Amino acid sequence: MRTRLRISLLVSAAVIPGGCATGNLLHEYDYRDAALGVVSEIPARPDVLSGSLFDLRSSGDPLRDALRVGARVAREVSAAELQSKLDSAATRIDVGQVLESDTHERAARYLGAEPARGGQPADYLLELVVVDYGVVADAWDAPAEFFIEADATLLEAASGHEIWRAEVGARDPIGPGVYGGPQEVRDVLTAAVLATLGVEEIVRVLDGLADFSARVVTDRLRDDLREARRR
Repeated sequence: MRTRLRISLLVSAAVIPGGCATGNLLHEYDYRDAALGVVSEIPARPDVLSGSLFDLRSSGDPLRDALRVGARVAREVSAAELQSKLDSAATRIDVGQVLESDTHERAARYLGAEPARGGQPADYLLELVVVDYGVVADAWDAPAEFFIEADATLLEAASGHEIWRAEVGARDPIGPGVYGGPQEVRDVLTAAVLATLGVEEIVRVLDGLADFSARVVTDRLRDDLREARRR
């Protein structure tokens, strides 16, 4: 698995557009008794993004600006503590590897193929390029969400012929069940609450991120496979 290291704690309120398939020849191939391999390019660590939380542009009101600066300093302290916890959590789970493995298993199951293991020759190859993924919050007290932007391509291994390609992007609020909170609680995780979690809870959040990301990619493959078979 090729990886690129890019970890940041920064501001973003961008909405990720929904993905769209750009090619679908899935119905033209028989995947039964075939071996599916996977290659991926996934950032070594997910991004944890925050929005206009640290914007210091003057409001024109000195008192309001002073209060905003005080709140900003408090948030920066929490953000620094969160970054330290993330670094510790990242040593306990390889999110990219879990994402790749989960995607491999689910994609093979939907196609009716077998996952190629340990250098085993593959009849088909799933190429997964994750542009960005992680946790985003539009404000300090706003719901935190998983997000992913990725490109996925299914190739015939022998010829390199492109069978299917899709650009996928999604965001999903993080519920308490993901990090060990009570399932019956309806409140979602906020950036402020995320900063208070312990390392083990953050490990569970990162595992949830890997599962969410794999589902986004493979659900698109499943849906496009169903559409192709109806033709």
